[in-house]
Amino acid sequence: MSPATPPPMKAAWRSRSALRFAEELILLLLDKDTGALTPVPDRSLRCALAGAVLMDLALEDRIDTDPGRLFLVDSTPVGDDLLDPCLRLIARTTETRDTAHWIDRLAEAAHADQVRRRAFDRLVERGIVEPETEGLFSVTRRVVRSRRYPHVDGEAEREVELRVMTVLFSEEIPAPRDVMLIALVNACGIFGRLLSPVEMAEVGNRLELICKMDLIARTVFAAIRKAGGPGVESVRGRRGPDMGSPADRARALAAIPLADGGGLPLVGNAFSLTGDPIRYLARQYRELGPVFRLRALSHRFTVLAGPEANLFLQRHGRLHLRNVDFYGTLAWALGGHRQVLGMDGAEHFRLRKVLARGYSRRYALDRMDEAVGIVARDMDDLPQRTPVAALPILQRVISKQIGTLCTGVRPDEYLDDLVKYVDTMLAVLTLRRPRFMLRTPGMRRAWTRLEALCELILKSAEAEGDREPDLVDDVLALHRADPQFLPETDLAPACLGPFIAGLHTEASVATCMLYELLRHPATMARMQREADDLFAAGGPTARKLQAMDVTHRVGMETLRLYRVAPVQVRTVVNAFEFAGFPIPAGTMVMFATTIPHVLPEHFPEPERFDIGRYAPERAEHRVPGVYAPFGMGTHRCLGSGFAEVSLTLTLATMLHRAEITMHPPNYTLKMGYSPLPAPKSGFKIVIARRRR
Repeated sequence: MSPATPPPMKAAWRSRSALRFAEELILLLLDKDTGALTPVPDRSLRCALAGAVLMDLALEDRIDTDPGRLFLVDSTPVGDDLLDPCLRLIARTTETRDTAHWIDRLAEAAHADQVRRRAFDRLVERGIVEPETEGLFSVTRRVVRSRRYPHVDGEAEREVELRVMTVLFSEEIPAPRDVMLIALVNACGIFGRLLSPVEMAEVGNRLELICKMDLIARTVFAAIRKAGGPGVESVRGRRGPDMGSPADRARALAAIPLADGGGLPLVGNAFSLTGDPIRYLARQYRELGPVFRLRALSHRFTVLAGPEANLFLQRHGRLHLRNVDFYGTLAWALGGHRQVLGMDGAEHFRLRKVLARGYSRRYALDRMDEAVGIVARDMDDLPQRTPVAALPILQRVISKQIGTLCTGVRPDEYLDDLVKYVDTMLAVLTLRRPRFMLRTPGMRRAWTRLEALCELILKSAEAEGDREPDLVDDVLALHRADPQFLPETDLAPACLGPFIAGLHTEASVATCMLYELLRHPATMARMQREADDLFAAGGPTARKLQAMDVTHRVGMETLRLYRVAPVQVRTVVNAFEFAGFPIPAGTMVMFATTIPHVLPEHFPEPERFDIGRYAPERAEHRVPGVYAPFGMGTHRCLGSGFAEVSLTLTLATMLHRAEITMHPPNYTLKMGYSPLPAPKSGFKIVIARRRR
């Protein structure tokens, strides 16, 4: 192909296409059932993204190719953030290289990962996909129903999967752009992940024919194969040496160092883990590295720690790990079989999508006035100049907020039963205490009360009236649409889920946040000014809330310093290698996700409360894998956005309406761990005077 003679169809291809090849590749790989990309080897995906960029640069007449060379035709920027960084890289090179060289260069993680992120960002901006949680996306309802993408130049474009599969499984003459995309996907071995062996055999001859139809496609195909696109690495990761039998797996685990040499006889490391486990785990991380073993009574854990472990959990946890073995007890303790924390895979993604709206930041912002009103009324009810314990106050306020906003019911008279039952339930779940603890007479009485609360919530949701749909309405809609997936027996865990989160994470964080403000009067004065601005000139708005910089950084530092979700436990379902150690299937692993919070190389003077860490000039939390207050991966806290809005509104309302002091003034906060971190009742506050 002559660089000076572009094919006459190029301009037509560009004008008819709303999406770049990289975006179409992402859409073709996006699994609608799980929200993740179809698992293909990292190298294959990176090569495909590199080829996608080169194909689009060729269509934009910026480069051209022949079997032995890639030419720069025009270095003028395209004005496209997917293409221009790669174009600049090619333009800076004086030597002429072949296409395989550029596939290999652009497939490096630094380039390919940037293309992947930008492609996802653009698809979100176009309204084609929407983010569900960390690393997971879903195709928007409009696209799912119409199987077309939003209009461009007056023409709606057919969904990429529909186009590609129509070409493969029919005699339809393919459009030139579809030929290029099919050749790209085939060159990287991706069709083997998208189609069954029977389907691959059926379309094999046609696939081979299609891939020969275009010269650019043939050149990129050959270059990717030369660069080692498909089959370079297993998507499951290496199993490690000789891990087929139980004895082999035991030998693999035995090679991993033991914390404190195994600890004490019988109890192992159990005593060392009492109190704040992260400090102990951080010491072991320093001594032993990012992989080590723990023994606590009869339980065995392999700990994966540090930023590298957090990034593994985020990027690969979906393929290698399962939640249900450790957290499945939660649904049973709440009288059901399904609870989002104890689910995995497509079912987890489906339920999480249904719950997402009611737990979202946007939903909390839309109901700010109600949230503020609850705090204001409770503040007005507090006695003046009388010490009161802070945690129960904030538990009551936040449970009312959650109840009103998420379920339509305030749990006032059920609060003591909620606290009692949830405390014991979490001890059974996380500390592996005997299940009979939930079946004592006192616990049975508390559960009977919670069943009455669930019944009240469901009746409230079913009552007619003009009100904003809430979380329970979304749950009931799923139940009616698919009662087999979410039967009546599983409605209680969904109804009580928000209260569990609020009582044992958000209320604890709010209490710690208030304590640190009282210890740092200058910071509290700055936050109080932001609170007064929030309530001035018409009251709280989403824009004003977004502008509360000091408040936001106080919240972030509180979440770093007081780690309310310090670890995540998973079961390995597909073996992998980490930090040089094979981790066999069946291993119970503990991801100590908040260890980086206490490491001085990431957060200097980690014991000091310092909101300057999050200022743009420092941005200590921006290093990948070091800041994980809400967990990592597909099970990252679903309500983190809701909680951030609720925390901001709660503390801002308190500071706006009253002058608060600590009693005694020099009190040092003591944390309890039973089992999750929470401030002890000794922390008391005094309403010194009303401000509004």
